[in-house]
Amino acid sequence: MTDRYYAATRKSYDLHGCTELWKTNDSLQLCADKGDPQGFGLTAYVAIDFVFDDSFLDDQRYESVRRITQDAFRKQWNKSFDALQKAMLHGGEYYIQKDDTGHRFSFHAFLRNPSRHYSITCTQEEECAVYEIEVEDNIVYRRGTANHSRAITETTFCKAYKVALEFFYDGSAMPSNHEKVWEVLDALGGSDEPEKPVLISAEYHYQTARELMLKRKEEIKFRLLELDDVPSKRRELRAEMKGIDYCVSILDKNH
Repeated sequence: MTDRYYAATRKSYDLHGCTELWKTNDSLQLCADKGDPQGFGLTAYVAIDFVFDDSFLDDQRYESVRRITQDAFRKQWNKSFDALQKAMLHGGEYYIQKDDTGHRFSFHAFLRNPSRHYSITCTQEEECAVYEIEVEDNIVYRRGTANHSRAITETTFCKAYKVALEFFYDGSAMPSNHEKVWEVLDALGGSDEPEKPVLISAEYHYQTARELMLKRKEEIKFRLLELDDVPSKRRELRAEMKGIDYCVSILDKNH
C-alpha cells in the first residue's frame, strides 16, 4: 500500500471553511482538520470490503488540492492529538446520542469557562467505518443535543474519550482494532460500563507514563537549581530522580 498525502482547502463560502490534511491508502484514510478559529478535529475512515481511491478530493467543496509531505501531515496530526490529549473534561454536561438504525452514535461533552464542545462520533457505513473526535470553542449545540440525547456521567464520557484517543494514537492499528473500538464505545453508550474493557494501544500508555516521569524529573532538577532546600530534602529529591531513571529504564527495556 502506498500512502499519499494532500492538503485540501474548502471553498470560502463554506461556513466551516478550513484546510484538511489527508493521508490515504487502499484501506485507510486519515484527516487532520486544521479548523477554523472555532475548532479542529481528527477523522479516520477504515475500509470494509472496499478499496479507497483519491476521488473524494474531487468533491465540489474543495477550492484547491495539493500534494504535501508525510512530515507536514504528521506535524498537524500530532499537534491536534496533543491538544485533544490535554483536554480538561471535568464539570460539564455529558450526553450519548444514537440513531434508530444502530449505525451511528455520538458522545458529547459541553463545558463552560471557557466554552468547549468535545464530541466523539462513530458511524458504520456500507463501505467503511468512520471515527471522529472534535472540539469546538462554543456550546451552541448544547440545547439541541440535550433534547435528543440521553445524559451520561462524566466518568462514562471520560472513558469513551480515553478509548478514542488510544484508537487515534496509532493509525497502523486502526484496520485491525476498529471493530473492537466500536464494541467498547457502543457498550459505554448503552450501559455506562463495557463488560470487558479493552486496551487499544499499549504504546499510548507507555509514552504517557514515560513523559509523566520525565516531566517530574525536570521539575526536580529545576527545584534543586532554584531553591535552597535543607540537605535532607535535597537528598530526598536526588533519590527520587534516581528512582525515576530506574523506572524509565525498566519501561524502555520491556517496551
